[in-house]
Amino acid sequence: MTDAQATVTVTGRGQACAAADSATVRLSCHAERHTVADAVADANAAVRLVRAAVSHLGVETDRSATAGVQIKAVEGRGRVGQETTVVGYSAVHRLAIEVADLQRLGETLAAAVAAAGDSARLDGVMLSLADPSELRARARDDAWADAVRAGTQLAERSARRLGTVLRIVEEPDGPLGRPALRAASMPVEPGGVEAQSLVTVTWELV
Repeated sequence: MTDAQATVTVTGRGQACAAADSATVRLSCHAERHTVADAVADANAAVRLVRAAVSHLGVETDRSATAGVQIKAVEGRGRVGQETTVVGYSAVHRLAIEVADLQRLGETLAAAVAAAGDSARLDGVMLSLADPSELRARARDDAWADAVRAGTQLAERSARRLGTVLRIVEEPDGPLGRPALRAASMPVEPGGVEAQSLVTVTWELV
């Protein structure tokens, strides 16, 4: 490798944290009945109760959107050697409930679970930021500083110094957020969210 071709490439890793200002409750309503129609009707009835309950706490209808619907047959087996038969049908209606006021997160979660009753399954609560741009920028700055430190160290070990930046590649942004809880325990204590950044930089060595 000639002097003109001498380069160093490093990957900097950065992260930044900030207090969450919103959250998404992922809740599903389950129903198992003898017919598809009855299973779907009962799951949807539970969903309507959940939406009504959270609307009283300030969650607008378009903030409790359907996140997925699933219908499947429930099979049972008779005596040994007999084939399985369909004994009923299961319907699942999943909701993503966006909560803008974190002070009411625990109250909203409790109301949603109580409204759905035994059909409720809590799939998780994810904390987030309404505008994550500043947080991502801070994580990117941290990654750049990490890359510069590593690049400078390697350049010094080779009796060189960093010259012109030849290439910068940033990895795609990962998911932003943090689980608030893993079970239906209340009250909920909101925390912070974290952004991460990976920046790969190539410098000319001089």
